Parts: sequence; structure tokens; C-alpha cells
Amino acid sequence: MEKARISGLQLFLLMTGFLLGSRLIINPGTEAKADGWLAILISGTGGLLLITLYSLIVLLNPSRTLVEILRDRFGNAIGSVVAVFYIWYFIHLASLVFRDFGSFLVTTTYPRTPMEVIIALFALSIIYAANSGIEVMGRISEILVPFIPFLSTIIGASIVTTHDFTAFLPVLENGIKPVIKESLNLLTFPFGEAVVFLTIFPYLNNKIHLKKITTLSTLLVTVLFLYIFFRNIIILESHFLEQATFVPHLTSVLFPGINLEPLFDVIMIIGGGIKITCAIYAAVISLSQLTGAKDYRIFTSCIVAFSVILSLWIHENIFELFSWTGNVWAYYSIPFQVVIPFILLLFSLFKKDKLQDEE
Repeated sequence: MEKARISGLQLFLLMTGFLLGSRLIINPGTEAKADGWLAILISGTGGLLLITLYSLIVLLNPSRTLVEILRDRFGNAIGSVVAVFYIWYFIHLASLVFRDFGSFLVTTTYPRTPMEVIIALFALSIIYAANSGIEVMGRISEILVPFIPFLSTIIGASIVTTHDFTAFLPVLENGIKPVIKESLNLLTFPFGEAVVFLTIFPYLNNKIHLKKITTLSTLLVTVLFLYIFFRNIIILESHFLEQATFVPHLTSVLFPGINLEPLFDVIMIIGGGIKITCAIYAAVISLSQLTGAKDYRIFTSCIVAFSVILSLWIHENIFELFSWTGNVWAYYSIPFQVVIPFILLLFSLFKKDKLQDEE
């Protein structure tokens, strides 16, 4: 484990950038159509519970990272096997975000540039950031992440040119089922993906404020998702939201008289960069602890290269990727995001009570 430490503000911004990440590309709440705001509220509430769960695990296991907690609570053998699956999950997550952003930039901004080139260039910056350590990652987040809500607000000003502020009515026009499905999708992407931070929370310099920091970050992200959803549906209406591939980008292009496309690209690159870096960092830190390596940096280039190859190979096109993300990712992620963390919390509480009884 690194000896470095990050401040509460740095953790707040890292987590906020991570949660916004590739969700800035894919309009939050689309599957629920005009009722997407309900799905966002439900998933935000569930996300708050999940991220509180992750915080409690770390607070009950002070100064221990995910691999150490797994080995301590499940035993060395079983804990190591589960850790391998988590490392795979982090790498898989990074590869999906690589593909999201590669497809986005090729489709919207650089149509003549091969996606392989864009992802490879992006990967070099990820290697640098991850190898720089958690303190540098925290400082980078302080500089870059505040631009996301700021620029999103500027782009969102386009709603003043429209007049249909009832586009999200009537409520539950299509029933509750689409809302439940979209709530689950939003819960697991992005809120549950914060399980990555089980490898980052231990570096917080003052863990007394951990739950407060994670709560504020989750609430801010939920509010931003609501803002983005209302902006998009007011401009494009629900029937058009389903047909567009990159809805938030489309709304930025429609801003009257001003080309805000470069601003949106900046938002995407910041959010995607933060998310991929955190996922890669979680993977290499966990791998170094699992293997007993003294320096996690020896794995970074290999893990990033594997993640890039996976991103290009695993899905044929962006539509296949979106279909898999919308229909499979939630169920694939539940063991990593909900089941195992919940068992870890129970084991941590049980062993703590047992130790207190022995004393």
C-alpha cells in the first residue's frame, strides 16, 4: 500500500469525476423515457446506500485495501480467488470506458481518425496518471473535475430557447416497469461501480469524514444527472432521446449560434480519464498486493495494454456495446457491487463483535 494520502476534497472530486465518467456520454434515464427523472431519483437513493456500504467496510477495516480485507475476512485462499475476480472486473470496466470514449470521439469529432489511434493516445495519459500515484491523481482531480459541472451548466443554458417544459409529463405514462429497469441500470452504472474506491478510500487522510464526503459526492452526481436529463428531454423530447446515440453531445450542438461541441469533448475526456485511471489504479494496486510485488507500477503498462485490446475486441460496434451495457451489465455487476460487499460488511461486523466479546 502506498504511503501517500489524499484530502477529503480530493476524494470528493475523484469520486464525482468517476461517477459522472461515461454516464455523460449516455443520457441518464433514457430507457424510462419521460419518467427517467424517477429512475434517477431511485437509483441515486440506492447508490447512496451502496456507497455508504463501501464506506462502512473501509471504516470497519481501517488502513486495509480491498485485497487485504478479502483475505482477512474470507481466508487467504478464498480471499485471493475473489480478489482475482475483482481485478478482472476493474480491468473490464476500464476497457468498456475506453471503448465508450473511443467510439464517442470517432463518431462526433474525429471521424477520419482510427479509433485504435484515439484509444492508444488516451491510454498513454492513463499510464502516466496511474503511475504518478494517488496523490497526483487527487491533485489532477482538483484542477480538472470542477470543469465538468461548470461546463455542463453552460451547455444546459440552451433550455431557455425552448418552450415545452411539460415534455416529461404525464408521469408513468408507460408504467412502472421501464422505470425499475432503468433504475437498476443506473444503480449499477455508475453508482455501484464505485466499488473501485474500496482500493482508494484507505488513502483518505481523515476517515472521520468519509461517509460525509461520499454522501455529498453521490448527491451532487444525482442532481447533475437530473439536470442533464431535464435539459435533454426538454430540447429533444422523449421519442427522439431513444433514437440518438450520444444524446448529451447532440444537445450541445443544437445550442443556437454557438458551437459548444469542443466544451462537451473536454467534459467527456476529463470524466472518462478520471474513471479509467481509477479503475486501472484499483486493478494494479490489487494485483501488486495479491502477488506481493513491492511496486505496482511494474503492472500498469501491461494492464492498460490488455484493457485497450479488450476494448477493441470485445464488442463489434457501439450499438452492440450499448445493448450489452443496457441488458447485461447490471446483472453481471451485482455480485461485485452488492453481494460480495454485503457479505464483507456482515463478516466485518461479526468479527468486530467477536473481538469485543473476547476482550
